Formats: sequence, structure tokens, C-alpha cells
Amino acid sequence: EILIGLVGSEMCIRDRFLPLIREFKSFITIAGKHIGAFDMLKEYKSMTQEEMYTLVHEIYIEGCMENAREKYPDATDLTTAIQQEEDSFVCFLQDFFTLPENTYYVLEKNNMPVSAARLSKINDFYYLEALETPPKYRKKGYASELLNEMITHLHQQGSVDIRDCVSKTNTASLATHKKCGFFIAEENGIHYPSNTVNNKTYGMRYFIR
Repeated sequence: EILIGLVGSEMCIRDRFLPLIREFKSFITIAGKHIGAFDMLKEYKSMTQEEMYTLVHEIYIEGCMENAREKYPDATDLTTAIQQEEDSFVCFLQDFFTLPENTYYVLEKNNMPVSAARLSKINDFYYLEALETPPKYRKKGYASELLNEMITHLHQQGSVDIRDCVSKTNTASLATHKKCGFFIAEENGIHYPSNTVNNKTYGMRYFIR
């Protein structure tokens, strides 16, 4: 049995054994490098396919479920639709890691991923996306911890300029960004990878020399 997910012209394949990843209770680390205090933050320049599925299932499953519900509002069983969303996310990650400056940061506690975000290098600044903490780990300061450790790591290499889009209604994420030193730089956020403006988001920025 082969399950295929398509993103544009890109194709990714998951064989019948990979769903077993969902049963894993620990996060597999092969390509990740510890960079944070107490070895809690890991930096990924690449991931195995197994690591990608584990990341998606442990951190981003809520988003996959929401996307599946939006696409199939009348469905009584969303299992297949959710798996398709996970497959599409993994296809995206495979493409994301083809650019050497793209990086994923994963914060771990007790060997489990509790928060994650990705950075893309665009011209002379970084673009932050997909900052996410699963519901069971929220209100513990993990997203702030990830951002602070990531910024500290980047600052060791020189000045840091990070931009991000945050929904105007996501008060928790806005508060987290401001707590970590971000400020509203644009009333309407710019998604720099696609160079599009979203009037439902603020353009956030962090800068330090």
C-alpha cells in the first residue's frame, strides 16, 4: 500500500509502515543539533521522513484536523482527510529543507517536542513561521522559551532581524511575540515568501545589532 500526497508538482511517498510513527512516545532525533540551554532546543537543517511525520503529528496535528474539517465539513470520519493533511505538510517540509539556510527549531521537554517554529532566510532578514505549541503544553511559556533561545543562538552569529505575521485576533501569540521583544512594524502583515499582504495579520519584527 502506498499513500501519495501532492503539493504542486512535488510528490512525497509514505509506505504502509510510517503510520506506526503515530504510536511512538518519544521524539526521534537524528539530524537535530542541541543548541539551547540544558540541551532543550534543537536546530534542524534537515529531517528524516520519520522525523517529519513525528513533528507534524506531535506539534501540528491540531492544524491538520482543522484543515480537514474545513475541507470536509459534512464528513463523519476525518481519518483519511487528516492523514492527507499530514502528508501534504510533510511534502512541504521536504521542499522546505532543500534550501540550505532554512531551519526548524524544536523545543523539547523530557525528550518530547513541546513547541516548534521554522525560519527562512530572505535577503538580509529571517522570516518566522509556524510557531506552534500543542494545546496540552500551552500556558507554560514554551513558545517564549523557544523564541528567546533561538534569538540568543542567532545573535551569537551577529545582528538579528526577524519578521513574522501574526493574526490580529490571536492575542496569545501577539503577547508572546511582544514578551520576546517583537513589535508591530506593519499594520497589515507581509508574507514575504509569497510577497503577499494579509490585512488580517500584523507584521511583527524583532531587531538587535
